[in-house]
Amino acid sequence: EATGFSVNAENQISLAQKAAQIGVELFVIDDGWFGKRNNDKAGLGDWQINKEKFPEGLTHLIKSVRDMGMEFGIWVEPEMVNPDSDLYRTHPDWVLGFSTRKGSLGRNQLVLNLAKDEVKTFILSFMTELLSEYDIKFIKWDMNRAVSEPGWNEAPLKRQKEVLVKYTKNLYEIWRTLKEKFPDVMFESCSGGGGRIDLGIMEYADQFWVSDNTDALDRLYMQEGFSTMYNPKTMVCWVTDSPNGFNKRNLSLKYRFLSSMTGALGVGGNLRKWSDESLEDASRYIAVYKQIRDMVQNGSLYRLSPPSTGNTVVQYVEDKGRGSVVFMFNQSLNFGMNKFHVRLKGLFPDVSYKVTIDEEEPFTMSGSGLMNVGLTIKYKGEYDCKLIRIVAE
Repeated sequence: EATGFSVNAENQISLAQKAAQIGVELFVIDDGWFGKRNNDKAGLGDWQINKEKFPEGLTHLIKSVRDMGMEFGIWVEPEMVNPDSDLYRTHPDWVLGFSTRKGSLGRNQLVLNLAKDEVKTFILSFMTELLSEYDIKFIKWDMNRAVSEPGWNEAPLKRQKEVLVKYTKNLYEIWRTLKEKFPDVMFESCSGGGGRIDLGIMEYADQFWVSDNTDALDRLYMQEGFSTMYNPKTMVCWVTDSPNGFNKRNLSLKYRFLSSMTGALGVGGNLRKWSDESLEDASRYIAVYKQIRDMVQNGSLYRLSPPSTGNTVVQYVEDKGRGSVVFMFNQSLNFGMNKFHVRLKGLFPDVSYKVTIDEEEPFTMSGSGLMNVGLTIKYKGEYDCKLIRIVAE
């Protein structure tokens, strides 16, 4: 998101340097690295490195990223094609459609008919080549439009209705094959946001892009729903710029980070425009996340107060109950009500815990006290938030 379609080796290395500075572990290049992909109207389907943007291919960029101590990942959208592409000009019969209807574009693209085995072979071939040639550890697999004309004209009439079933089976077969060939590569399922989050693809996907709306407050609502069904470990949450590009809301860096730290934390802002102070703060939040990551991703989750109340409170407890972390977010302060009382869960009643609220002086309280008496938290203003860390003594 930081560079749009103007991605090139120089600006990606510059961005990677900032990412490494704040403690990022995985650097992912987004759309625009292939074909004649200078906007969303052309190039999709032509999965060759754009030599104008990357004269040395991806090798130099990946080496630079690895030398900075990070792994490298890449964005792809294999199921789609632009009409203005070499792939479509060569294989116009490879797209879904009906002979009796004019095909419709979505984001200036058409959907490849993955029910066709030759399309499946094409996708599997170029993905295998990409992962074999380059040291890539992460794939962001996108699908940016819905299927509106699910036609398969070449199939026998009685089998045309099987198109979406065959499409899905071939998609799963591609993912299964790639996971077997490249077991060290993580795969993210993304679909114009959260359009492909289900238990079927979860057998192969390591994580999911929840929504293109990355506003930290809106995400609290979405993340509550997502985590009701799926593990927070699979819930990708990005810190992006403020004001947010989706709704222009201004939220503090702390609010944006803590909201994203309730799942699989990522950073999608243009770090080259962040102040030194913001980069320093980001580095501190990322360091804290690394300390609590296992608890957030693999511990027990308690939803203590939903976003609809105006005060969101989520608590994570490690499996053995020896530690916990609580995230609190307020939306507005009405009638001077700036205090919120919360009782925790999942702790040992007879164990003493050290409690630290943000960077305040820690204090000791029993598990029984934390669960039955609770904590009274004072907010300093609207859109304030708190991180409470609890460790058994």
